[in-house]
Amino acid sequence: MDRFSERLLDEKQEEKSSTLLTFDELQSRSMSLSIRATALVFEDPVSRRLLEEIERIAPSDATVLIIGETGTGKELVARHIHSLSNRRNNVFGALNCAALSETLIESELFGHEKGAFTGALMSKEGWFENANKGTLLLDEVGDLPLAMQAKLLRVLQENEVVKVGSRQPIPVDVRIIAATNVNLEEAVAASHFRADLYYRFNVAMIHLSPLRERPKDILPLARHFLKFTVSVWVIAK
Repeated sequence: MDRFSERLLDEKQEEKSSTLLTFDELQSRSMSLSIRATALVFEDPVSRRLLEEIERIAPSDATVLIIGETGTGKELVARHIHSLSNRRNNVFGALNCAALSETLIESELFGHEKGAFTGALMSKEGWFENANKGTLLLDEVGDLPLAMQAKLLRVLQENEVVKVGSRQPIPVDVRIIAATNVNLEEAVAASHFRADLYYRFNVAMIHLSPLRERPKDILPLARHFLKFTVSVWVIAK
């Protein structure tokens, strides 16, 4: 066997031993307002421990708080938790809380009735109703306004939502995964984040390390993106 063939064999064996998480970016964008990382690999020892933690937490219905820098794969991890849970056959929703204005976020989360505000031409379900029996990722929760934090806390306590313009509570059964790149403990100390909501989120915490702290993940990721780029180029050609 020549050196080139040996190298190809070694690369195939390395790739087979690596656990790679990916999702279809186009499909995911249609389901979510918050997409960043599109691949996550579990080759580095730090990542392997992370995978073990995900597999331990996923089967429960516990609320999960994912903390990590932008681009570390928070949504990928949330999707993997959902796929390993008992809710995997139901809806996974993902909402970037920082992408919505304070006036819109309540309507997006809880829904609204027809005529509740200017432009509300019909009744609309919110993300909680859409994700009923499933999982809802609330990304960038550290950016939520304090007034919205209080309303969200009530939903988590009572397991029901009230649409904007309505007084009728609607029961919901949703597993919440919260994600942020903000140090929420510091935000609580600075009175920027409610302590009671932080404790509601922090039932199970997952900390995602940046790629610079996972050097053994770099080569498998490079191979994945190289193959993806080649496949796109071949299709385009």
